[in-house]
Amino acid sequence: MPTTVTGLLLFIALMLPGLAFVTVRERLGIEHRKSVLRETGAVVFCSVITELMVLGLFAAIRTLWPKHTPDVGRLVREGANYAQAHYAAIASWSVGLLAVAVLVAASSAKWLATRPHHASTMSAWYLLFEGYEQAVTSQVFVGCVLDDGSFIQGRLASFNTRSDDVEDRDVVLVPPLLYRPPGDSETQDYSASAACISARRMVTMFVSYPPDEAAAAPQGEGSGVA
Repeated sequence: MPTTVTGLLLFIALMLPGLAFVTVRERLGIEHRKSVLRETGAVVFCSVITELMVLGLFAAIRTLWPKHTPDVGRLVREGANYAQAHYAAIASWSVGLLAVAVLVAASSAKWLATRPHHASTMSAWYLLFEGYEQAVTSQVFVGCVLDDGSFIQGRLASFNTRSDDVEDRDVVLVPPLLYRPPGDSETQDYSASAACISARRMVTMFVSYPPDEAAAAPQGEGSGVA
């Protein structure tokens, strides 16, 4: 690890593109639990590749407009003297090139996250909620039978995207919400803004993809959802 403030700042700047790549990938794609070695390798590899691409871009710009770009050769030969005389240009170009590298890394992660995933890398939840092609709808309705015999149904708002099927995860449903208390036989509308259900409490999950024009209507347990 860097032992000086300058070294620490350089280390952070060099790792930013890789960190952006990993962050966007986890936010938009399937959350895989990787080892520290693999995660570190992904950050370093992405940072190196994107920064080499940006340096190539800078070299091309330097060739076309040499008077408007810092002279890297003089910076290497003269060091602090050149840096002090041209600190504004060096700082602005450094920040700009770093921002471009971060944008390239984030865009790459977004592109990879939207590509089809193999079923072996998905959890059952991800396969049900995101993996199947829904040509007629943009909404997913979920009905859950809980371990106390109650039933709840609603429109999917969010879910944990971990790739392994674990009990420590939740699914969030939003209106129209239907609820059947334990021991009752009638499912009724439930007035709430959202419902959070733990996987530990679920016994069975029913998922449906109704056409958009029918999505606003409560489905009920007799509709094929539950």
